[in-house]
Amino acid sequence: MLLIRISFLNGRYHATPWGRNVNEGVPEWPPSPYRLVRAIYDAWKRKRPEWPQSRVEPLLSAMASEPPLFSLPDVGSSHTRSFLSQNLKDVTKRQLIFDAFVLMKKGDCVLLGWPNINLDAKQKTELDELLSLINYLGRSESWVSAKIDSEDKEIGWNCAPVQSHSSEDCETANVACPIPYREYSASSYSPGQLSIKGEPKVVSWMEALAWSTSEMLDYRQSEPPALRYQTYMLPAQCFNSRPSSRKAAQGPEINGILYSMESKVLPNVTATIEISDRFRRKLMGIHKKIAGDPRKVSKRFSGKEDDGSPAKGHRHIYVLPKDMDRDGLLDHILVICKESLSLEEQLALDRMNSIWQPNGRPDIQLVPVQWGRIGDLEGTEPRTNFTSATPFLPPRHYRKGRGDFIDWIADEICKEAKNHGLPKPIDIKPISKLEGKGRSFRWLEFRRNRKNDSSQIGYGFRIIFSEPVKGPIALGYGAHFGLGLFVPESS
Repeated sequence: MLLIRISFLNGRYHATPWGRNVNEGVPEWPPSPYRLVRAIYDAWKRKRPEWPQSRVEPLLSAMASEPPLFSLPDVGSSHTRSFLSQNLKDVTKRQLIFDAFVLMKKGDCVLLGWPNINLDAKQKTELDELLSLINYLGRSESWVSAKIDSEDKEIGWNCAPVQSHSSEDCETANVACPIPYREYSASSYSPGQLSIKGEPKVVSWMEALAWSTSEMLDYRQSEPPALRYQTYMLPAQCFNSRPSSRKAAQGPEINGILYSMESKVLPNVTATIEISDRFRRKLMGIHKKIAGDPRKVSKRFSGKEDDGSPAKGHRHIYVLPKDMDRDGLLDHILVICKESLSLEEQLALDRMNSIWQPNGRPDIQLVPVQWGRIGDLEGTEPRTNFTSATPFLPPRHYRKGRGDFIDWIADEICKEAKNHGLPKPIDIKPISKLEGKGRSFRWLEFRRNRKNDSSQIGYGFRIIFSEPVKGPIALGYGAHFGLGLFVPESS
């Protein structure tokens, strides 16, 4: 008897039955022998290409000679839904795709048995080696470990080909199996009218096992030539047997999100505070609809307490537009918060899909790139050196009696760093303008005030900390709207 054990390492089997569409949401169960034979064929071609066909064909022929018996574990079924890009100009147009899968305990295994097949020791060793080279079965999420199993034990088979009699305790399923070598007749296939001109092709049994979807279309076939369906009996309502539940793990802490900005006309870096202000106002409107009450808008979004006073402790979000490629145009928006975001707040951020632009310019489409924690979203290791990406505006005004202006503004930066929970900078040097790729901007060119606020002069600096700090850093007036932004200095 030939016995193969397939262990599912992550407790899932992702595969769509042959002849079904993935969006039908039906998972394949049991794992089809046709799929397993093709996986072994793939392992041979990619990882043991030096083996001749005469060494592998007898192994696959033996597995295809009869439909196997199955010993199946208790399973359930589930699915995920993904909105995948359709590669259109409008990045918001996406297609809903279902991924149905079979759910079981991690490490559960499926046994396949061929009662009338007996391989010699050498053939078993070779087949076992090919099985060990299979990393997944079905879709790539189905991590497996496959091997030849010992035969010296009693096995409770619970899935077998349909016999002449039926049972009320069973249900049936059509399972894809390879046509036995001795029953296969090599047929001649002619190319389709839309394919490249060519002679009719005679497909051998081994070639038929590896037929792809594109070849089926080229030769106008509805099914691979070496596939046939075998009706199996399964335990009734097998998917209702749920595996033992595991306590759900605590979800990851989410402090922010990084968006990519897509538009035919992207804004200049000088419009940083305008973009942030429009983003925040729309975000608050989205959250009001989710909460169902304008009075319940998130304090982390509004930056205000219940009595309308400004929130303290910088516990509300920072909306930081960024020019990551340094071409002078804003191309990303980073939204971060020192506190974890609630599910409602995450949902509001997820629904932020665009920002309008004035003067007839096209809207900016927002594409979520990454969710995560502060520092992880920046994509760089902690650094000691930072430079201004937007002008720093001191929250207090300078007046006579406060000493030398340079010393005073350096002291303001140190105070702001302390207020934001950062170590004191050990060196602060002014820089005259923002340098980019072929472009530069004076700090006076930036919009430096929000609505109804008076504008003041901004300054740029290079600051050094005594210990590495995770960026980005925003200090001073308008820090929560992208002003006073310091980014890690390039290595």
